Amino acid sequence: MGRVSYLSKDQAAESVRPIYEGVEKKLGVMLNFFKVLAHNPTVLQGFLGLDSSLGRMKLDGKLRELAYLKASQVNDCGYCLHYHRANGQKAGLSERQVKEVAEFESSDAYDDLQRDVLRFAEGVTRNVRADDAVVDRLRGHLSEQELMELTMTVGLANLTNRVNEALQIELP
Repeated sequence: MGRVSYLSKDQAAESVRPIYEGVEKKLGVMLNFFKVLAHNPTVLQGFLGLDSSLGRMKLDGKLRELAYLKASQVNDCGYCLHYHRANGQKAGLSERQVKEVAEFESSDAYDDLQRDVLRFAEGVTRNVRADDAVVDRLRGHLSEQELMELTMTVGLANLTNRVNEALQIELP
C-alpha cells in the first residue's frame, strides 16, 4: 500500500466519478496514480488536462516517450517506466529502444536526434538545465514549439516520478 489511500470510484467526489469511468473504459483499469490525485478533485482534473496535452503535441511521439522514459529511468520510477514502456512501443519505438534507455550512449538503437533527446531529458532531470551544445543541436532539428514541448514532457515526467516515488504508489 502506498502512503496515501487509493480512492475507489465510490469514495471519490461525485465530480470526478466520470473520470474514473472514462479512464476505466480507455485503459481497462483506473490507475492508482489517479486514485491518489482524486483526494483533491481539482488537482486530478488539472493534472489530466495537462497530461492529455501530451497527446496533442507537434513533437513526435517517439521522441516524447524517449524523454519520458529517460527521466523515469534516472528517477528510478518503476511505476512510470511500466506504463511508458508500453506507451513508447505504441508510439513506434522498438523493443530495443525501450529497453536500452539506460545505455543509450553505447546503443546503436538510436539515431543522433534520439540520443540528443535522451541527453536533454537526462540533463534536465539531473541538473535542471540541459547542456548548451545539446540544446543547440536540438534546435537544428526541432522547432521552438517542439523544444518547449520536449521540455514540458521532461517536466511532467519529473512531476509524476516524484509524486509516485514520494507517495510510493503501486501498480494496480
